[in-house]
Amino acid sequence: MRHLDTESLGMLIAVVDNGGFTAAAERVGRTQSAVSARIAQLEENLGVRLLERSRRGISLTETGERLVAHARRMLAFESEALADLKGGTPEGNVRLGMPDDYVDAYFTPVISRFAAAYPRVEISIRCDLSKTLEPEVERGQIDVALFTRDLNRPTGELLKREKLLWLAARGHRPERQDPLPLALFPTGCRARPHIAAALDTAGLRWRVACTSSSQGGIYSAVETGLCLTAMAECAAPPEWRRLGAADGLPPLPDLEIGLLLSPNASTAARRLADTLRSSFATPSVVAAA
Repeated sequence: MRHLDTESLGMLIAVVDNGGFTAAAERVGRTQSAVSARIAQLEENLGVRLLERSRRGISLTETGERLVAHARRMLAFESEALADLKGGTPEGNVRLGMPDDYVDAYFTPVISRFAAAYPRVEISIRCDLSKTLEPEVERGQIDVALFTRDLNRPTGELLKREKLLWLAARGHRPERQDPLPLALFPTGCRARPHIAAALDTAGLRWRVACTSSSQGGIYSAVETGLCLTAMAECAAPPEWRRLGAADGLPPLPDLEIGLLLSPNASTAARRLADTLRSSFATPSVVAAA
């Protein structure tokens, strides 16, 4: 086989990114049988198996992983070439990753501005822990990530230092309990070790009363009054109490918010990264969140 069909490669990527043929077919606007047939034809033309199929779903073979990496670059170059020929207006899909608690503060204020400037670009948002998002950018599974940098091994571009605050619901005093009941994001959250270290250094006893992978879960737990939390200032509800030394709580280090861009990022992905950078350079935009 001397040429690779980019449409078939796009279908392969859709199957991988969407976890199966049914969801991929909906994504590309084709029938499931059509997508399956194109992947089978691609495998036949190449003379290799690209996907392993089992009761648990589909997974890439080693050869499939290598092809998908090449395919993402090829489709990105194709998209960039088409955009240039059409007058420089980017189009296509951009996969954006960020922690759940950054969406309202840092993405919501810029989405309408980006959509107006680049109406042909579709944005897919993936919310997860920064520890998970960072390697996904390096592997090309995410195009752009807004994330909390690892203070011991900082990567990416520093956009802002964000205060980490002790917080409790108004009308409740969970900070008076011993041990302190905390609502925290799961193990792997980059703020969590700093929270634990600050309490341990201060000689305070504490326990995890609630763990949630979503910002909404943390909010609900704190609103009950049964626990307090430590959270980035950008995500702190204005009506919650800010706690500190007067409440017997130790100081916390600042967080670093960074930006990561895939090495093979398309023009559309680079434009989104530029829009995010500009929002941090314009305090009024971020403060409005």
